[in-house]
Amino acid sequence: MNSPHPSFSPSGLGNAPRCLVVSFNRLMPADQGNARRIMQMVRLYKSQGFEVDLLYHNEEGFDPALSHALAGEFGRVNVVRSRAPKHIQPGHVCRIVDWYDRGLEAAARDMHQLRGYSVVHVNYVWYAPLLDQFGSDVVKVLDTHDVFGERRAKYTAAGMKPQWFSTTYADEDSALRRADAALAIQKEEAAELAARGHRNILYLPYVEPCVRPFERRGGGRPLTFGYLGSGNDWNILSMADFLGRLQARGVPFPHPIVVAGGVCRHVREMAGVIKLGFVQELHTFYDAIDIALNPMVGGTGLKIKTVEPLSYGRPVLTTLPGAQGLTHLWGLPVFEDNAGLTDYLFTEFARPGGASPLDALCERAASTRAALDDEYAAQVNRLSTWLASRV
Repeated sequence: MNSPHPSFSPSGLGNAPRCLVVSFNRLMPADQGNARRIMQMVRLYKSQGFEVDLLYHNEEGFDPALSHALAGEFGRVNVVRSRAPKHIQPGHVCRIVDWYDRGLEAAARDMHQLRGYSVVHVNYVWYAPLLDQFGSDVVKVLDTHDVFGERRAKYTAAGMKPQWFSTTYADEDSALRRADAALAIQKEEAAELAARGHRNILYLPYVEPCVRPFERRGGGRPLTFGYLGSGNDWNILSMADFLGRLQARGVPFPHPIVVAGGVCRHVREMAGVIKLGFVQELHTFYDAIDIALNPMVGGTGLKIKTVEPLSYGRPVLTTLPGAQGLTHLWGLPVFEDNAGLTDYLFTEFARPGGASPLDALCERAASTRAALDDEYAAQVNRLSTWLASRV
């Protein structure tokens, strides 16, 4: 298996090249999927020999604890309070011009004059206009995190009110053209953007470093399932659907289900469901379970909660929406919907003390994790080669 973190030394530079990362996310602790993705990229740039600075567009708070944490991670940190108007037009159409904050421009220019960046890396399409503040000598990278063109349609198709950012294809296409390279977090989204005529799309999946191997835990506790998620609309809807289907079976599921994260505030009280609330450390949750669940009913982007358990030595059972962007590598069972997932759980884990397929699931999870690592290494090599040709 290839190393997931190859490196290169940019030629012609006596000192380490510098990369400026622009983000509105509170990156530390990285307890949201988008923050984890950004920190994945920070680690990647450092592994390539870059010194990384941060321009924090403060939308999620700033305090001494965060200041201290960021100072330990980045070479320089500049904090700019957000004044983006973020208007939403009728039909839930968001224009990039309304979500972009021109107050970032002077700060970006000042940092570049002081530090001299080889690469500027912005997150989300509405930050693409900031790339225009840098000349052709700077490599411009846009991490999309998601496809936002007509994103509202996925909400309405699920009977939900559209949330957050959704723009037109024309606005998104204009943003992507400002970048030298745009990163897609899943293979299907890379193909979608390429089909729209973009030739600057690089695919880089989300993979966390492996923390623990796949080993069946000893001890006397019962076989335990678990779900960890924030309180966003998709997670709330998904857990309501899953638990509703479990309850509709008319007989209790014979194994405990541990739920953690912000979604706990929206999860019904139900026999066998244990709500942990927010957990400070991920291993606290994963130490408490044997099999992770991701009963997604829809959504967009890559479901980080599907791949994260594999870093903590836990197999995961998910629906097709939860495996979006991963099906070409996935060796674990995937279900059409939560009806299929609950059928599987009651069939394979029917008796509290009976035989279970846990060992086989761990083997399939280890194989899936190896496939993800190999694909990630291949895509990092592709990105490294591209960067080396430009820096």
